[in-house]
Amino acid sequence: MKINWKHTLVMFILSVSLVIPSAAFHVAADEKYASTTTVKSYPLTSDIKVEVKSVLNETTSEGGRIGTVVRLYNDGDRLTGVPEYEVRAKTQDGLEYILRPSQANPKNIQPKETVELSYMTVIERYDVFSLIELSFYDVDEFVYPKQEKKIISLPISDIEWKGEKAVLTDPSTMKTWEDKFTLPVLSTTLTYKPVSLAEQNTPDGPMTIVTLLVTNTGDKKTVIPDFRINGKSENKIYSGKRIEKDPITLELGEENYIHYAIPIRNKMDLKSLSVLTPEDFVGEDNKHTEYLIGRLTITPPGANNVRFFMNQLSQYEWSKPIQIDPLTKLIRPDISISMVDLRVYESAGGGFKAAVAKFKLLNKSESPLQVPEFQTVLTSISGNKYQGTRQNTQVKTLIPNISYVIYYSFIIPNAETGEQLAMEITDGKSVEPYNLPLAAFKTKVMDETDDKDAAFYPFQVTLNDWAKSTNYTMGQGSMPYSYKMNLDFGIKLQDEIVVDQSFSKMRVEFADTNNRIMASKELSFTGDNKLVSGVQTIEFNSDRFETTIYLRMYEIIDTPFGEARRLVQTVKR
Repeated sequence: MKINWKHTLVMFILSVSLVIPSAAFHVAADEKYASTTTVKSYPLTSDIKVEVKSVLNETTSEGGRIGTVVRLYNDGDRLTGVPEYEVRAKTQDGLEYILRPSQANPKNIQPKETVELSYMTVIERYDVFSLIELSFYDVDEFVYPKQEKKIISLPISDIEWKGEKAVLTDPSTMKTWEDKFTLPVLSTTLTYKPVSLAEQNTPDGPMTIVTLLVTNTGDKKTVIPDFRINGKSENKIYSGKRIEKDPITLELGEENYIHYAIPIRNKMDLKSLSVLTPEDFVGEDNKHTEYLIGRLTITPPGANNVRFFMNQLSQYEWSKPIQIDPLTKLIRPDISISMVDLRVYESAGGGFKAAVAKFKLLNKSESPLQVPEFQTVLTSISGNKYQGTRQNTQVKTLIPNISYVIYYSFIIPNAETGEQLAMEITDGKSVEPYNLPLAAFKTKVMDETDDKDAAFYPFQVTLNDWAKSTNYTMGQGSMPYSYKMNLDFGIKLQDEIVVDQSFSKMRVEFADTNNRIMASKELSFTGDNKLVSGVQTIEFNSDRFETTIYLRMYEIIDTPFGEARRLVQTVKR
């Protein structure tokens, strides 16, 4: 009997894509499962030790599927052939089933090396049964009668996995949200800590994103191995997927995040999270059968509502540097980001409102740095989330020691007051189309005060004086009245700050006592014709003579739904 073997290095595990098993699962939902997190080894020969990594016993549409993966370790000092033993699984009622070896199994073991062997069989049996033993037999088929000798029997009842609906009951496999954990069957030096559970809409539909912080506690660099996290509600399993597509390698003591997307709309529906590892079997027709083995169950945080979420956040202090996650690669440590303004704008027709947040970016290094393209999300106390739209900018580089101001707009309902808000800074570039959390804090819309100088941040705008004159011209048709407005502005840029050409603008608007618009003009803070200190003259004609005219000054921005404006000041002459 010839057995092929699959080779696996102990300290380096290749990342492969997780897949959903192709066969349907029909295991009873209330079936219990107990497991331990330790992996025991046993002597198979004088030089080879064996340990059972995985045991599968599930009912499929094709019958009972029994599978196992074992590891062999060569403790000798020379190349050793894999023993050509027959592997059998024994049930609790005394029946034995011969398992066929995978075509991918390796044939030899190098000194001090570990290899993995995969076995499987499918039997026409649909009742529920349990496995208690995995045995290795030395079988001689070339004599009559056939001779066989049992080499070793290994207990497997505690590690048997009965499919995705099985329930872990061993306390060592049941973790709370606050617990750190390891997966010894994959690596003993990597620890995992759940850190966030967030909902977001994606092109693939609503997702709940699970974030784990991974730490390498070993003495050499290690690749984060491949495993799955599934979500379980009251009566349904939701298959998750790792959203990082490339392998992640951690140096000694290094930390990094991994993320899983679970297709469930409301994270409150999650009763538990299952951590599962993938296995693979290659049949005689070279067809791959992939399946999952449950390792741990994580209880997600309790029914935390939006108020609980906000209560965990610190109140933001205007213009102070935001504490960005230090592990992010999107925003360099040399870039300081602060929020300097958050106000509410409205459309001219009153069809929508927009909250507009202005952020100041400062390059503290001595070299130019790329402008980080972070995303923003605004959450109201009622639980509504509003995705920020980034200002359409041309600037790509931050100059050393000069601040750059950019705004984000959020379309909000007219009923939103902006009194209790949470602002989230996210990374939408690293693993598109998902947004990964980088920072979050409590905030509110800024109060409108009598200090109008700072209303156009980062520009200080002061209306020093306003003079108007009116002339009547005979024979000028329907517009005989000519108005000349002289607006004396003081314009000053705060600190060493630059803005993009697409930054917000000022609109001055003249209206009569009946609120009828007589004339308006846009004034830009950038470009060749930018607004500067001094007198700005605006002339227009009208069909009527007005003794009283109102001057209204607006800040205007562009949003995906059109222009939004904010009234800054009204003056009467």
